[in-house]
Amino acid sequence: MTRTLSFALLLLIAIPSAACITARDGTTLVARVDGTITRGVTEYISGAIEFAEEIGAAGLVIVLNTDGGFLDATEEIILAMRKSLVPVAVYVPPGGRAFSAGALILLASDAAGMGPGSAIGAAEPRPYDPKVSSAVASWARSLAESAGRNATAAEAFVLENLALSAEEALRFQVVEHTAETLEEFIEAIGWPVPAQEVRPSGRTALMILITEPLNAWALVIIGGLLLLAGLSHPTYIMEGVGAGLLVLGLFGLGLMGVGLAATGLILAGIATMFFELKTGHGILAMAGTLMAAIGLMLVYRASPLLSPGVGVGATVAAALIGSGIAGFYLYKIRQTLKLKPKWGDLKQIVGKTGVVRKAIKPGSEGVVLVGSELWTAVSEEELGEGERVKVVSVEGFKLVVRGVRK
Repeated sequence: MTRTLSFALLLLIAIPSAACITARDGTTLVARVDGTITRGVTEYISGAIEFAEEIGAAGLVIVLNTDGGFLDATEEIILAMRKSLVPVAVYVPPGGRAFSAGALILLASDAAGMGPGSAIGAAEPRPYDPKVSSAVASWARSLAESAGRNATAAEAFVLENLALSAEEALRFQVVEHTAETLEEFIEAIGWPVPAQEVRPSGRTALMILITEPLNAWALVIIGGLLLLAGLSHPTYIMEGVGAGLLVLGLFGLGLMGVGLAATGLILAGIATMFFELKTGHGILAMAGTLMAAIGLMLVYRASPLLSPGVGVGATVAAALIGSGIAGFYLYKIRQTLKLKPKWGDLKQIVGKTGVVRKAIKPGSEGVVLVGSELWTAVSEEELGEGERVKVVSVEGFKLVVRGVRK
């Protein structure tokens, strides 16, 4: 278990945060973001910008496909883009999305383009709050104005949940280019091709994985179930893997800055699952998973630019079913263990028959053979060697016997 935890933590601590590539001065760099805007994505983009500055790149293109993300992570990415010494462009690939937090990141770019079938907008905070909506709308307008884009459309992304296709975004001057491929977009903005991709390092890739809310939650649930199964039927491997996944999941939730209420519910859910070791038929495991699921919903509710997708409901349903199966499995293990005789429980010998090996007189001790073991025995009657006896009770480590007459 210790080795598993150490390995997991070393991935987060020891591996450099920027991937190393060989690039020339004036090269166009590309960073790909496909998923939720999280703290891990912030580290990836910030590292890519720093690397672009170090090598004197012509610019960095963020290929963006997202349905939204955390507000603080979005703020950090936009701040890094604005502070960058090299230009930063955003391209939404064909069929991709720049919704919610993604729309704000695109508005903050130096150049923006979209591919066929892509869309942008839908940045209304969820759950709706007039103050939050007004603040985010003002921010979107300011970003658009500073980049020379349509501030009215940017504001409508937030206040009216407006969404635009690539062609509409070009027509309303939200983006400057539409391009069928990334290479076509890079050529349109006058940067050199071919571009070189900046891949996330091992540490950054792990952070991207565990700071995705659904992934972190799934790691906590799966880790808890594996640890629970390992404790009830020790295998060491299950306990070690379970504990490692649980730690990674909780660490990911911590990196997200999840509120106390959500964290408390998730931890209470895990604790409830562990009561399956004592009682229940899978009900407590399912109840614990349900509590943790409510905590997950609070995570989404706490971030105005983050909305749960279809995959969240499917994952929660699968976790509920899995926890029920795991709880029933533990129940069956307990029932099986109850049927097994416990070592050292002398009461299990009551009722068995044996043979006298040393004669027994009333008030004195003798020896009887029961099964394959010799026992000290007493009796209210006189019993000679070779007589068959039956164990009627146990007093300490002595057997009380009586003769068995044919």
